[in-house]
Amino acid sequence: MSAKQIVLAARPKGLPDASTFRTETVEVKTPEAGEVRLKGLYYSVDPYMRGRMSDAKSYAAPYEVNQPIVGGMVGEVLESKADGIAKGDLVTGRVPGQQK
Repeated sequence: MSAKQIVLAARPKGLPDASTFRTETVEVKTPEAGEVRLKGLYYSVDPYMRGRMSDAKSYAAPYEVNQPIVGGMVGEVLESKADGIAKGDLVTGRVPGQQK
């Protein structure tokens, strides 16, 4: 199974534009013990994320160039090998922005 993820391609100078980001297709592995596979339903895009695109000192660590943008997400569990989490459960967490 593969998914597309949003990657910070370059630190913006001024306002971010299309060259700031790129999408990459990545393979999604089968969950191992303690892991789940999710279908992202809602992704959070928050103002503080703009500051994380810069490498200036801040209260939040900067995103790394050529790495996925990480943010809040609500997802449905598609497959679970984690105790207490079942297929169909809705969960929240901070994950890389990617979509099947």
